[in-house]
Formats: sequence, C-alpha cells, structure tokens
Amino acid sequence: MMYLLILNGEDEGNRINLKPGTYVIGRSPDSEIVLPADKYISGSHAELKCLKNGTISLSDKNSRNGTYLLGDPLTKPAKVKPGDIFRVGHTFLKLSRRSEDRLVESEVSPDTTPEAIMVIDLVGSSNIAQAVGDRLASKVKNTLLFHLKENLKKYPAEFVKGTGDGFLITFSKVKPAINLAAGFLSDLKEHQSFGGIRVRIGINYGETFKLPDGDRRGMMVDQAFRVESLKIENMHQTVLGIKKVDMPRSDRIFITEIVHKMIANDPLIKTRCIGYFDLKGFTGRHKIFEVLI
Repeated sequence: MMYLLILNGEDEGNRINLKPGTYVIGRSPDSEIVLPADKYISGSHAELKCLKNGTISLSDKNSRNGTYLLGDPLTKPAKVKPGDIFRVGHTFLKLSRRSEDRLVESEVSPDTTPEAIMVIDLVGSSNIAQAVGDRLASKVKNTLLFHLKENLKKYPAEFVKGTGDGFLITFSKVKPAINLAAGFLSDLKEHQSFGGIRVRIGINYGETFKLPDGDRRGMMVDQAFRVESLKIENMHQTVLGIKKVDMPRSDRIFITEIVHKMIANDPLIKTRCIGYFDLKGFTGRHKIFEVLI
C-alpha cells in the first residue's frame, strides 16, 4: 500500500494511506488531505490521483504559492514514484510504500530513508599537521570530537562516521541537525585554546541509502559534501545573495534550499541567502543559505 509521509511542520511523522482515488491537498476541511497549520497552503492546493494500476500523478490547483516536485514547480500533472518528495506551501511530503509491498526489490538492496545529512570538515588539516606536528594536530581533532560529543548528547543523531578530517552525521529531522551545527560551532568559537582552527559545515536533506554496516550513500550525501566544500569560484554573482568578496571561507554552516524551506517558519533559526552555486556532479545552479549564529 502506498502512503504519504509528512516530513516537517506540526504534522511531522504522520502517514496518510492512499487507495485508488483522487485526493485534494489543502487547508480547506473539504480536502481529502487537510493541512490546516501551514498558512502558505491554499484551501485547495494540489491534487493526487491514484489509479488502480499503481500510477500516481500530482498536479497543482492554481495555488497561491505553487506545488514543487523534487524542487521543480509543477506547471502540468506529473507522475510521482515511491521515494519522491514534493512540497505544498512550506510542507514537504514523501510518497512511500510499505515494506511488505516491496516484493520486486532485491533482498540485498540497501534501505532508503529521508534524512538530514551533515558534513563537518576541519579546514586545512594537512597544513595544521605540517605547522604544529602530528601530536598537536591530533589534539585539535580530539577537541573537535569532544565538542561534537557534547552536542550529540543534546541532539542525538541516527548515524555518525569519521571522515578523516571531519564527520558525516545524519538525523531523522532537520532541526536537530541545525541546532547541533550551531551549538558545535558556537562551542568551538568560545574555546580559547582553539586558536586559528576553522571548520566548515554543510547540511542537506534527502533520500539516503543505508548499507548493512550502517554507512550512508547516495546523491544527497554527495551533495552535502559539495555544499560543505563550496568555494568562491563555484559562486555566480547575482543580485540575489551576497558579494563574492563577502563569502565566508570557514566557520560557516551552509544549507541547501530544501533545508532552508523546512526551517523557514522557525523564528529561532536565523539565515541569510548566500547565492547561487555550481555543485560538481549536479546540473543547474543551486541556491545556498547560511545559518547565522
């Protein structure tokens, strides 16, 4: 059986079972799928059509703020497949199917799940080792690990992995990832012996592949690494965003547009638009934001 999973907002985690039929999504109580808490959703915002053969299509019903499938605005009905994420207003929904229905999938294929993906990198770690020696460089990494563990106590993660010069961390929700990143970076800045050591943090949200050993793979993981490592030469200077000369090189938390939209209603999280960037291995220009602390 197919179902919709609400990924954020007041109804986060709720599941809506889908049977053959037509489902209007909106704030109106007359809608089949009612989302009254999101003020950016129209009364009758979007429509899902589920056919008996398993085909599902999504269309926008001339809503005020549009309907977006995989980040692109819908201008005509489009097919939706399991794993696809679409947005109405500021609410993200994922089309999924129950595990017992996945009979055609290989038994050894990795599990997939939507997660917030965080990449932390120690800037210039090789230069640090050359400048101060391996022992002091190891002490720097231990300092990073200490502050990371302290923040993980407050905001537990689904998965943590060392990457040599940093960490790959995943969360089931976006806000804990943002809060951990902000707390971690604040702690490092306040640590007097931290000296000139700098870090970069990138956060993305999307489908990850969970391997048998727990490790994560997939395009969304790759994109998080690209966001963490963004450089000035990747940036397109436009009227939107900041000037290239003002782009922070380190001590920053960069997030993708989907992450920004998922936290847009939280008054406690402050952000600014950095601009549009090329991401190696990904087509198009990508809008990147910074979390301010």
